[in-house]
Amino acid sequence: MKSQDSKTSMHVLMLAEDFYPVKSGGAFIDWNVAKHLTECGDKVTVVTPRVDSLPARETTEGVEIRRPFSGCSEGIPPNSIRGQARRIIYALLVFPYLLRLIWRHNFDVIYSTNHLYHPIVTTLKVIFGLPLVTFVGYSPSIRNDLSLTDPLVILERMNFRFFMGDRALCQTPSVMEELNRLSAAKTSRIDGTVQKQTVLDAIQNATKEQVAPATKESTVRLIYVGRLSSLKQPLEVVSLLDELPHKYELVIVGDGPQRDEVEEMVRNRQLENRIDLTGRLEHEETLQTIYDSDLLLLSSKADAYPAVVFEALSLNTPVLATPVGVLPMIDHPLLTTAKLSAFEDVLPAIDLGTDDGIDKETLEQFSVDRFTRDVRAQLVAVTE
Repeated sequence: MKSQDSKTSMHVLMLAEDFYPVKSGGAFIDWNVAKHLTECGDKVTVVTPRVDSLPARETTEGVEIRRPFSGCSEGIPPNSIRGQARRIIYALLVFPYLLRLIWRHNFDVIYSTNHLYHPIVTTLKVIFGLPLVTFVGYSPSIRNDLSLTDPLVILERMNFRFFMGDRALCQTPSVMEELNRLSAAKTSRIDGTVQKQTVLDAIQNATKEQVAPATKESTVRLIYVGRLSSLKQPLEVVSLLDELPHKYELVIVGDGPQRDEVEEMVRNRQLENRIDLTGRLEHEETLQTIYDSDLLLLSSKADAYPAVVFEALSLNTPVLATPVGVLPMIDHPLLTTAKLSAFEDVLPAIDLGTDDGIDKETLEQFSVDRFTRDVRAQLVAVTE
């Protein structure tokens, strides 16, 4: 059924490196964009790498998904040498496939969501004269230790200079600054990542015991949610708790390659009674745990648009975060940014007395629904 706010219908060719049913932030965003387009009456064909035993072709909720070839195998870091080699091979294989696909179908616009695809689809844009909208999610430009000799940075700069199409979308100021400097594409920054309905359902389904304040009035319950990897710095968070007074306790939600190191540090520093390592939790339970906490810690070295921060703010849970990605430009009373080395000094000064319930204004501002609406508006604009 066509949405009432739909002004036109399009046949969109969407290219995504991660897509449904893969569980990742990028896959979730791209899946929601595709669903929103179909709800507005558009026809959507997604081309994405094949994963495990997933079918080469299927239609789900009106979205046609094509998985012609395997990409980077699970367990191989996509930005490692092996990972990059697998991605390049995939790109070489998918180019003639896309040539045939576009030749046989009447697409109106191409939406490319990953650096892997941008050079390919720019070539296709020239061949077929199709308008092209690109999106930049993760980017080396968001790293504080940016090196212009890094192969990933060089590849990105080439993409920015030559392969961004008619319109380039991003979510972080540093990426937008580089796009404006290097690309001739019209650039826009768009917000949104939080699953609005999931947040609402999580709190509605929570029991009073699940969302009650900490049992001891003097206890301050901190929470870390994220991958246990060097980029996210969970070891530094454990070390931070060891330096804080005993009234501070910590819940660590997540898993990853540093899990054993985190567990060993907790044991060696005798913090078992103050740190709860939950492992990975279902999304709804994670949200309920954030809601039940006094403050969320984000310790990442780099993060473009950390969804967990905006989830916490929507749940009226204060956040202390490193100044990564978009966060320095976010003006919110519950968000404090500081260098990780300053967390110990900054933390005691943060006001932890917040309202109960959901901050609906924040939830709407950073919802994935807003993102999907803005993406469709950009696609419509280049086809008019």
